[in-house]
Amino acid sequence: MSYLLTRLPPFAADYSGVASALHDLGGLVVIHDASGCTGSYTGYDEPRWFSSDSSVLSSGLREFDAIMGNDQKLLDNIIRATRDRDYSFVAVVASPVPMLVGFDVDGFATLVEHETGLPAFGFATTGFDLYDKGLAAAFRAVAERFVAEPEAPPQGANILGASPLDDIGPAQLLRLHRVLDRAGLPLISVWGQQSGLQAIAGAAGAAVNLVVAAAALPLARLMQRRWGIPFVTGLPLDSRDEIALAAALATASGNPTPTDDAECCDGHAPSGDIVVLVGEQVAMNAVRCALHRRHPATTVRVASFFAWDESLAEPGERRLANEEDAAGWLADQSPSLVVGDPLLASLLPETARTSFIAAPHRAVSARLDCRPVGRSHQPEQETADFLEEILCRVPATLAAISVP
Repeated sequence: MSYLLTRLPPFAADYSGVASALHDLGGLVVIHDASGCTGSYTGYDEPRWFSSDSSVLSSGLREFDAIMGNDQKLLDNIIRATRDRDYSFVAVVASPVPMLVGFDVDGFATLVEHETGLPAFGFATTGFDLYDKGLAAAFRAVAERFVAEPEAPPQGANILGASPLDDIGPAQLLRLHRVLDRAGLPLISVWGQQSGLQAIAGAAGAAVNLVVAAAALPLARLMQRRWGIPFVTGLPLDSRDEIALAAALATASGNPTPTDDAECCDGHAPSGDIVVLVGEQVAMNAVRCALHRRHPATTVRVASFFAWDESLAEPGERRLANEEDAAGWLADQSPSLVVGDPLLASLLPETARTSFIAAPHRAVSARLDCRPVGRSHQPEQETADFLEEILCRVPATLAAISVP
């Protein structure tokens, strides 16, 4: 029953994570489904879909074809599609029904590669895992297939995990670019959006990686093992964060700057007021750090349904296994304030006197945004400044809480 959802909608699934990670790389993404999974990705999960020319093909799987294993029909459609347009690769992304009947996605991808002459991947996504696992799988597959061995001394930096499914949009990317400029590091590639295969191919020549989402940590560790590239984890919310992150990147790349006046969020004395931040771990860690700078006495705890790394967690913080687990944990915390996707407000105990601040997360509420708490939906901002919006609203709430 751990998958049972009675108050929350299904989160963005693993196949959406794969498709989103490959969105800007110039390939043909084939989702092997009956069109529902493709519709979820293109219509709800992927904010770039309606303004881009990225190609996604649904296999239009029907019951008879699934039962009889008629893969030739799908192969013919892929061959026809690759003749109409130049693609850099073909990615075959599975969904629940093909995996239930034992579809050999890797074997089929090999067949596609043989028939089309294009590099092909197979992703054994089931729809029961979440988008962060899809992102991690796609990042790893791209790194192993397309990243070339470096031919020059390392320089510059990659940004890893900048996914629109985690609401990283143009404004946040601009801030990340400023961080690299401040650190004196040319941008090599952005993983998750923006960069094409040509930039990705040169990623192994970077001197350091900046990881902006926990789903990209497996990629960062792979690049560290294979090419010796160190990494720094963080997501800047303001100019002070930019200075701190730039200093950390410069130091990790072997070129420390004299701007090491970075502020640390350690050393706070916890109080009785508990603020709980529920969302992507790296993003919420950034909010926690910013809150500690402004209100050192406030206890802030981060939790997430998605990719989780214990090395980034503080005591009392944890990954949430499912809806029931999250509701129980929130009740145990008795927080004064919860920040998270607006749909998560339904998990709070009915009798709790807990304030709630909406921080929409694309992977949770997709285009529904903040209807449960009455905030208007503004699609043009959903991938841009939502973290800054949280930061502007939280201090006022904390100030109200601290009034005797």
